[in-house]
Amino acid sequence: MLIRFKVNRLTALVVGLGTLFVIGNAGVLGQPSSHSASRPSTIRLAQHLKAIGVRFYGSWTCPACKRQLNLFGLNDIDAVPYVECHKPEQYPDQAQLCRNADLRVYPTWELSDGSRLEGVQSLETLRRWSGLN
Repeated sequence: MLIRFKVNRLTALVVGLGTLFVIGNAGVLGQPSSHSASRPSTIRLAQHLKAIGVRFYGSWTCPACKRQLNLFGLNDIDAVPYVECHKPEQYPDQAQLCRNADLRVYPTWELSDGSRLEGVQSLETLRRWSGLN
């Protein structure tokens, strides 16, 4: 028995866009990549960035920030010097840091001397920029 039903264009569009979103963000929404998490050099970089006072400004709503965190492949977000900008009730001090920083985009990386990198950065770029050999 064949059951026929009518699908309007809006429903088809919503289902199609939802499917594309899930497929396009599968790596972002999934677990961190295992190849990064197991590398001591990645852990060393995260520790170095925190030690020299680097700030990684981002937002929990930002797909690019999630991609950036995924590059580290670390299960603990506290392992990187992350500052959450869009949860002012939970993290008022961090939200104030973001307001004071006058950010243009997320993610933004900032050294203690004020120099910045904007957008998703490779781990190698962060190593060089931060002076880690």
